[in-house]
Amino acid sequence: MDLFVGQYFKLNKIVLTICGLWPYQSKLRRRITFAMLASSTLLFIFTLVAGILSQSKFDFVNTEETFIFIFYCSAGLLKCTILYNQQNKIKKLYERIETDWKKLTDTSEREILRSFLLEGRKLNFIIMSNYTILLVSCSSAFIIYSCVDFLPRILKEKSEYHRPHSFPYYFRPMVINEKFYDLQVAVHITVIVFYAGFVYMSAIATYISSVKHVCALYEIARYRLQNAVSYDKSNNSLLVLVEDTSIVPKLVKVIDMHAQALRGIQIIEKVFSADFFVLEASSLTALATDVYELKYCRANVRTFIRALLLTPIVIIYLFFVNYSGEQVIQACNDMRITAYNIDWYRTSSRARVFVFMIMRRTLNPKYLTAGTIVMILSIEKFAAIITTAWSIGTILLTTQRHTRNEDTNVIADNNWLC
Repeated sequence: MDLFVGQYFKLNKIVLTICGLWPYQSKLRRRITFAMLASSTLLFIFTLVAGILSQSKFDFVNTEETFIFIFYCSAGLLKCTILYNQQNKIKKLYERIETDWKKLTDTSEREILRSFLLEGRKLNFIIMSNYTILLVSCSSAFIIYSCVDFLPRILKEKSEYHRPHSFPYYFRPMVINEKFYDLQVAVHITVIVFYAGFVYMSAIATYISSVKHVCALYEIARYRLQNAVSYDKSNNSLLVLVEDTSIVPKLVKVIDMHAQALRGIQIIEKVFSADFFVLEASSLTALATDVYELKYCRANVRTFIRALLLTPIVIIYLFFVNYSGEQVIQACNDMRITAYNIDWYRTSSRARVFVFMIMRRTLNPKYLTAGTIVMILSIEKFAAIITTAWSIGTILLTTQRHTRNEDTNVIADNNWLC
């Protein structure tokens, strides 16, 4: 626990505690926090869904943007529920980090792990600060743009009279007082959006710290391998080198550290695989819908800006998730390149067995996936999601235009018959 009180995981502890996901909290406090988050989010989703169903006349843009908020909160609640049910695995993940930290006695190796943990903390701080700024600025601007037609009524007493249909569709029986209808909607949206935002940040904070830890283990294994072979190179006689077996214990330590890195990847997979499958699928749907709305409403500047404000939040979060997966792939490749570039022919026949074992173990690259299907987290997959979302949005727009053309032809035929 001393490691988590210090500078490396303080940020993780704060955001996880807010969402009731910190594994070292008391069970009662964790359950109360999670129950509050889940109940408030479910209530908000219910008010929006019931608000849409209770409308007799729909506005396309308002309905779509209300669905975006429903989707955002539903994905956040599902993400929080998945992580809450993975409490034991998250605790095991942090215990593994603490154990690996205590096992390292070499100063250089501890410095490698320390540098990666500091890098992870720095990246978490950058993501959280930027994500918070984007969440505040973009969400606030989105709400203002969406509510600009009726926002001035918040300060007026007769806000309940002659209200046109506007964003969002909100279930009227849930309104405490009609005089404060607009104020209640604005406050309710703001609280739930930030609450869901903390869920997203707590997930990525734990994920990035875990990935950095695994990358540090790979780097330590690579460092041990390089030092082991470079020690043998100090001998000038090749005959002495091929008969020397002192390198074997060092190679065993390399294999042990590499095995720890592989176990770390397996634990990350168990904790975040289902979570990131939800993320990848929801991000694809959200981006496709956003692209469709951007193209559909590009003639209306205000509506276009409203849709554009939501795009950076999804793209940046999705990028960092896949970027961390790319770092795992890169760490595996660095280990493989180092293993294949060492002077294995200058080692003893017994040592070569261990060298070839390391080569064989690093031959198949390891990577993080989203879900049980093979959806590798990488920059390549990030680009594929963006292009796929753009294609789906374009196809949806083509369908909408086809429907418009059919309606125009029907009107023209009716006019000709008359």
